[in-house]
Amino acid sequence: MKFSILNKYSLVVILASLFLSCSDDNNILPRSGNDKSAYEIIDKTMQEWYLWNEDLPDISSANYSSANDYFEALLADQDRWSYIANLDELLAYFENGTYTGYGLSFKFDSYNDLRVKLIFDESPLAAEGVTRGWKLININQLAISNLSEEQILNELDKSSGTFIFENNAGEQKEITASQKVLDQNTVLKRKVIPYDGTQVAYLAFDSFLGKSEDELNEAFTYFKEQNATELVLDLRYNGGGSTYISNQLASLITGNAYTGEVYSKVFHNSSKTNENFTEAFTSQAPAHAFNRVFVITTSNTASASEMVINGLKPEAYMGAENVILIGSKTHGKPVGMYVFEEKALNLAIVPISFSITNAADEGGYFDGIPVNYEISDDLTHDFGDIDESNLHVALEYIKNEKFPVITAAKALSTNEREFKKKGLEELIDAN
Repeated sequence: MKFSILNKYSLVVILASLFLSCSDDNNILPRSGNDKSAYEIIDKTMQEWYLWNEDLPDISSANYSSANDYFEALLADQDRWSYIANLDELLAYFENGTYTGYGLSFKFDSYNDLRVKLIFDESPLAAEGVTRGWKLININQLAISNLSEEQILNELDKSSGTFIFENNAGEQKEITASQKVLDQNTVLKRKVIPYDGTQVAYLAFDSFLGKSEDELNEAFTYFKEQNATELVLDLRYNGGGSTYISNQLASLITGNAYTGEVYSKVFHNSSKTNENFTEAFTSQAPAHAFNRVFVITTSNTASASEMVINGLKPEAYMGAENVILIGSKTHGKPVGMYVFEEKALNLAIVPISFSITNAADEGGYFDGIPVNYEISDDLTHDFGDIDESNLHVALEYIKNEKFPVITAAKALSTNEREFKKKGLEELIDAN
């Protein structure tokens, strides 16, 4: 068994807020003839590589009905992230962003309406005109308002369905669609917005995956061609991914100004200190230097996303005053994972294996990274719409060099909620 995930993507810092159709982590390796090897592999991996291996409980695997239940029982109280998964599905997702589903994700707004929070280009529903912000009114002849979250997920897990959506003009549209194997685009939107005489680059970025490398290079080549001088980086739903891509994004933003200097420091448990290392900023051909960056965040902004924010903040680099956060505080995951492969069982073991700091030794943000300007997620506008409240705050700051006065309607809402998932189902950020 060896930890890996496509060579240079072997370091994985992951958490996102979505779910994978046709996947049930609770049934991973139910008890069978493979019990002994599966449980022994989990024990060995956790004892050797788990960041909190000194806190592992003394329990018997014989008392658990599945490998997944046993794995969950091993986790430390502070661990919200470690998981096991189907190896083939996990590798397909990290390499190509490939999964089976409808290609969109939902979030309840403060009025308890279920809205599309993002939708991928290959979604069969996108082909019917559905965009971020549309309400889901009805699914399979069932009113969303009458369904529990579990019932909604059960309907979304079906291989085909009939949906009634309502757009922001109040017009309803009925669509019948089937799940498909699709490739997730990780750049959800890239554009340059002329605003009060300033060329503002806007990038909505969803996951740090292998395919992100080309997508980010294309986006920054475009920003350079358009002579953009300000950057709004929308990471509001980005739960992380490869630290290699995290490094790439930070290097693109800083215009290769810090190539070879420390981007991050990685620390393992006390028995693996020889594995500790630092990672340097890398040279990126399409890099386009920005003096500051506005980052839109929510509690879904995690891991590799937080790594970018934290990595740019040292005074020797952009400085905290030039990494300006808008929205709500980030998730709080200053730790990362390796993927340990057991091909004979098609099993991936993904435990928290290391902690991360920036060049200034700043980390430990388990409570999240706070924002400079707190405001609710605006689910009623598409990404890149200048009337979307979070983006509008950034544009107004660029124009006036100060934040606008917040109104009650725009204040941070505590009523918004999302479906709670874990592991591979969380990672994809879409149904």
